[in-house]
Amino acid sequence: PYSNIKRRVNNMEKAELQEVVEFFAVSWNKNLSTNELTLMVKNFWPYMKDLNKLDVMSTIQEMSMGRKWAPRPAELRVATMSKATGEELPPEPEEAWAILQSISQKIYGGMYNYKKPHPVLGETIRRLGGANATSLHTNGDRDTFISMYVKVREEHILSNYGFEGK
Repeated sequence: PYSNIKRRVNNMEKAELQEVVEFFAVSWNKNLSTNELTLMVKNFWPYMKDLNKLDVMSTIQEMSMGRKWAPRPAELRVATMSKATGEELPPEPEEAWAILQSISQKIYGGMYNYKKPHPVLGETIRRLGGANATSLHTNGDRDTFISMYVKVREEHILSNYGFEGK
């Protein structure tokens, strides 16, 4: 997926990033002094410099429609790149647990036509013993699953949305 975004790269200039940060602030009703704006541009730069300005602004617009709190720069980066590549982000850990439970119920009910899980969930299931992972159901099992899933999800996000060369 990261290679897909490389085709869309339009390295942002600092002046463009300032526009993005101003739009970001307005989208979450934050008044910024000149010093705060300068500091935000400086701190957003590592996350946004290789992204397309219009992609970032479009993502800000979408995120501000449904979120009470502004995202961190890394969250904005991941959301922008996901949107630009069309890749579905992995579900949050609790949602992944619920999906695993749903798949388990279908399998034990004799149904094998469930929707293929996100690759991150699929890899977590594989690391937890494949089909044996469908027998997880206790609170302890959930904690074990979530711990493993968080690691796999983090690896996926760093690999697909991280910084070039890292």
